[in-house]
Amino acid sequence: MRVIWQCTKKQFKEGWLKTLVNTHNMQITDGTIPGLYLRYYAGTNRISFYLAYRSAMTRKHRNILVGKYSDFKLEEIKDRAIKIRQMLATGIDPIEEQVKQKKKKEEELATRVTVDQVFEEYMEKYSKIYKKPSTQYSDGKEYKGYIQPRFGSMYIRDIEEKHIVDAYTEWAKATSFSTANKTLSLFSSMWDWSETYKYVPRDCNPCRHVKKGSNEKFKATVLDIDGYRRLFKALDDGMNHPGKHARMFRALKLLALTGCRCSEITDLELDEVALEEKRIHLKDSKTGARDIKLSDAAVAELEIAIKEAKKAKSDKYVFPGVLDKTKPISNVTKPFNWALEQAGLPHMRIHDLRHSFITMGANLGENMNAMKDAAGHTKLTTTEMYTHAADKNTFAAVNNIAAAIYE
Repeated sequence: MRVIWQCTKKQFKEGWLKTLVNTHNMQITDGTIPGLYLRYYAGTNRISFYLAYRSAMTRKHRNILVGKYSDFKLEEIKDRAIKIRQMLATGIDPIEEQVKQKKKKEEELATRVTVDQVFEEYMEKYSKIYKKPSTQYSDGKEYKGYIQPRFGSMYIRDIEEKHIVDAYTEWAKATSFSTANKTLSLFSSMWDWSETYKYVPRDCNPCRHVKKGSNEKFKATVLDIDGYRRLFKALDDGMNHPGKHARMFRALKLLALTGCRCSEITDLELDEVALEEKRIHLKDSKTGARDIKLSDAAVAELEIAIKEAKKAKSDKYVFPGVLDKTKPISNVTKPFNWALEQAGLPHMRIHDLRHSFITMGANLGENMNAMKDAAGHTKLTTTEMYTHAADKNTFAAVNNIAAAIYE
């Protein structure tokens, strides 16, 4: 059914608009702003304002809704109409602009994902392909420990630089600058990856603008011969202590005898050990897969550890967990601190055993290329040309250190 409008022209004023009542639908044109008119709907007493114009693009006559009287005052309606006229004067079609804005909003809504969703995709499509398993594991811990509690449920598009700065400050206060920097680096990598999938605009990563701090340089505590002997006696006492777990102390002793990183021993798997070769073939480490050459003393400790693992019915780890045999031991810091106290040694980090091992080798005049190989400071490819000589020197070096300790 065709709607019939009673058309008239009258200057718009707030007074008569408020009291406008009629039994017929009315279309009233304002005389002050070209193209502005209202429509009064008799059935509902609703008043809507429109602006008629001719599109510069299509040359067609068009009508755009300026607003409803129930939503805006008359002065606001006029201001909106004037702005539309200004757009027309610059060659912009307001209806086409509305269509563009609507499409843009729909696209943004389609890409509104939470940080939790981004991390899940990032791990699946990027981390699992380009990162080592150990790095994937540490990424997961950093995300769950620091990023997720603060940003997990937030839409990544809503995160601003100030949010990142506040989070970084809290992370640094709660832990250290090194941990905060590592977490920030992970978040930055996630953000860059999000740009590829248009979850965020290009080149808008706020993590890049956060000023990073640095920890005070930590001075390692290095054991001398006497310190080693006192520590080893305490570790042996720990193995024989009825209230202690022997494998914790044996793992610490093996750390001291190899100069390995802590996780390289605590997470050591049975199939990585080749006792007949006096080697450990690590599948993964901080520097990738590498070989660890063993002294005779280290081999002896590993033989006992493997027998104990089999007795504990562990089919994977050399040092299985105390409560859960399907996982490796964790947190050997407590038994280490106990051994230090028993030995009357100053407080030191477990990682200082690595510093001590390398320093001991240097003090004994061992070949430093061999020591680099023993410590795994470089990838195997960088020492490939010295493989034969390095192996010979490394075996000699690790045995000389062990001999000096046990002398």
